Amino acid sequence: MKANVVTALIAPFVFATMVPTSVLANDTSAVLGAGGLELTTSKDIVMASEDLYLSASQIRVRYAFRNESDRDITTRVAFPLPEVDQNEGSEMVFLPAEDQENFVDFHVTVDGRPVQPKLEQKAVTGDGADVTAAITKAGLPVNAQLPGWQEKTRALPHEVRQHLIKQRLIEADDPGNRSADFDPTWKLRATFHWEQTFPAGKTITVEHRYKPITGGVSSFDESQFNDYKSYCLDNQGKAGVRRLMKQAQAAAQADPQRNPNIGGPSEVEYILTTGANWKGPIGDFHLTIDKGDPNAVLTLCLSGLKKTGPTAFELRRMNFTPKEDIRFAVFDWR
Repeated sequence: MKANVVTALIAPFVFATMVPTSVLANDTSAVLGAGGLELTTSKDIVMASEDLYLSASQIRVRYAFRNESDRDITTRVAFPLPEVDQNEGSEMVFLPAEDQENFVDFHVTVDGRPVQPKLEQKAVTGDGADVTAAITKAGLPVNAQLPGWQEKTRALPHEVRQHLIKQRLIEADDPGNRSADFDPTWKLRATFHWEQTFPAGKTITVEHRYKPITGGVSSFDESQFNDYKSYCLDNQGKAGVRRLMKQAQAAAQADPQRNPNIGGPSEVEYILTTGANWKGPIGDFHLTIDKGDPNAVLTLCLSGLKKTGPTAFELRRMNFTPKEDIRFAVFDWR
């Protein structure tokens, strides 16, 4: 069963003034976590509100931005995704739409109107070196999870493949075999971006949604409880997980085709702190965490969260300045 290590692709929006042109910011972390809407420091743009919905299957955010200056501000708005390792031999990563360039099914609207962002893709090494030019010069896409990538690599002239191997950009157990599988060694750094004008003295609404990246396959047992101390898994939570284990075992006895074990939890990380650089605090911050199934067990370290429905938990803060990030885990045996 998948242990949905959900790297909540909550990569930040970045607002960079157009003149001079700024480098699009990128946010990375070991677990592919990312953040919410992020502005480069702005003295004029206020985040009037943020309505944030988090689950293991979808992320939705609705922002209201107000330009408090007496002039229109045109910016480059960027949504950088966390870096994705392209080597299948590393930690397993499951892209929501791996056969598409927009592999997280990212959509954005401004004041209700769809925006068609551009997509910038780069290949970077583990130490951050940009190797995009070498890969595209060879005729390969930097997103190695697109259909046909292996076939394109095998079809390269021998000397081109050998050059890529010598540069340690691809690997193969038997590089002389044209039917061998070749593994890329880089990480994909993708950024959606578009130009946006914030009218003087007015508020605009930016909404976006996307699907988080998941990874890993495992089963779960009580010996792993200590691994989730950072999610504040308490005795009540442990009792809930044991209940799920018993339900899984009972279901397997009734149907031998069922898995008698529960998988590892879906882990979601939302980085709030990197986004706290607009003018002042967030006027009205509203958070909803949806555990997906009434039977599931949600665990996290966050005070003030209240259950408002069978699967929903909510928090509201006024004049909110993020001081910590949101991390939670959801246990569900189905």
